[in-house]
Amino acid sequence: MRASVSADAIEVWWEPVPGVSGYRVQLADLDSRAPVGEAKFVSQPRARLPLSRATGVWVDALRGALSERAVGFVTGGAAGGDGSAWQIFGPADFRNGSVHVSFASLSAGEHLGVLLVNWAGKDTASASVDLTGTAQPGAAPPRSAALSMSTRPPPISDLAQEQAAGPAAASEAAPQSAQRSFCVAQSLDFSRHVRKATTRVASSDHADFFVDDEDAAHYQPGYFQPIVAAFEERVWPADARAFGLPTDVDQNGKIVVLFTHELGQHLNGGWLIGYFANGDLLRSRDGSANCSDSGSNHGEIIYLNDVQNGAANGFSPAELAATSYPATLAHELQHLINLGHRCVEKRCDGPEQTWINEALSKVAEDLAGFGWNGAQGRGEGAQYLTRSSGSVRGYDGRSLTHWEGDPIGNYQGAHSFLRFFTDRFGDVLPGAVAQGQGGIEGLEDALGRPLPRAMAEWATALLISNEPSAPYNFSGAAWSPLHERLRHLDYRNLGESATMRADGIAAFVSGPSSGGSAEVIVRSGEEVPPHVVVVRVAGALPR
Repeated sequence: MRASVSADAIEVWWEPVPGVSGYRVQLADLDSRAPVGEAKFVSQPRARLPLSRATGVWVDALRGALSERAVGFVTGGAAGGDGSAWQIFGPADFRNGSVHVSFASLSAGEHLGVLLVNWAGKDTASASVDLTGTAQPGAAPPRSAALSMSTRPPPISDLAQEQAAGPAAASEAAPQSAQRSFCVAQSLDFSRHVRKATTRVASSDHADFFVDDEDAAHYQPGYFQPIVAAFEERVWPADARAFGLPTDVDQNGKIVVLFTHELGQHLNGGWLIGYFANGDLLRSRDGSANCSDSGSNHGEIIYLNDVQNGAANGFSPAELAATSYPATLAHELQHLINLGHRCVEKRCDGPEQTWINEALSKVAEDLAGFGWNGAQGRGEGAQYLTRSSGSVRGYDGRSLTHWEGDPIGNYQGAHSFLRFFTDRFGDVLPGAVAQGQGGIEGLEDALGRPLPRAMAEWATALLISNEPSAPYNFSGAAWSPLHERLRHLDYRNLGESATMRADGIAAFVSGPSSGGSAEVIVRSGEEVPPHVVVVRVAGALPR
């Protein structure tokens, strides 16, 4: 669906739907999900609606008493926009490879921000942004420093995951002894499992904790007490409240947490701190001596790396027990609950899309009091706001939706996206996403807007959150004001070009206006040009 402003109306087009009697077209407010004005009934897949400040449009395809709704959003059209403080333009608004956005009068000292959202565009798509008029295209304040970060490798969860689809194996009681053996995927290689003898070291209302017998000497007496307390007091309540209760395929009424060095010391530029295996819920238990069958333990199990591997990557035992292990438990427990609801309680074609699933798990860390609530998490978020250089891939170096396992460019991109909307819509949002139909359609249903519009709002917040008159803000107490708690976005100057990842973003900011008119010109030779956001910024914007 496309909806854009013309000289005297809002023009709406959509693909025809076979077998319908007609369409009901309604302007809407995307935030309140309330209708704006009167609905219009048409028989053809197009409509002209009165000019309005409405942000969205609903098109209901009518089949007797039934209807099927598509949700779209209104873009600024091809006539240059209306000079508003925040405007969005879509691919259909480009003419001859460019879109022009005009301002009759900017205030002295005012800046213009331009955000490109390469939704449904090709990977490495290019575009340029130019400026004419009274605003200077290139002058910009010096870059701000990111939060102080150590050079230690970042911890990674679930870097790769086996794909498993239903129907799930029937539940089967697991052994209930203090000594058990488990199949473990070495370094997250699900084609190779090893059988490990383990001993239970702690038990609580909702979890049993086991340690690889080879690693038992690595832990001091009492080491697991703070981990157990954090799980029961913070992790379990937060995840259960947001996402629901886990399944119980091993009939023990608990989660099993297994510590083992078999996760490996280093992996893809970081280190694997933990994982949850899809096959543990969906496949029958492997009873072979060397885990050569399914490799499944058929239970609700979370695997954590050994404390010595953590130390080799710069994480002290005390830090691991206080924050890193509990945060990982919150992260992995969301994955476990999500797959159980999606593929054990009913048949499925596979788990949730990776980027959405990881976004939910990163926000689960926040909900349990970890993630961006702590310096390590905020430091990783700060790295995401940088432009890509060397081994660090910031906001412009990864796609939001195409997963490559980057601990900054992918994990923090997905995290910041869902974190922004959780700040706006409340802590009920992650649960609504997790319990919905799944995929991008399920995410859009929970957000009440199409993903490219959602990406435009998120990108705006990355650029100007908490600045004067910012339309979109991060608001969590531990990370707001965003640019004081993390850092400013490292944008380009107007007059430069950018190469964007598929479903990625780019950001530009002008120098100060001397007062008067200005025009932004975005040029793209791509088959699918980007969505363009132009935002007025009252004062200087550091980077």
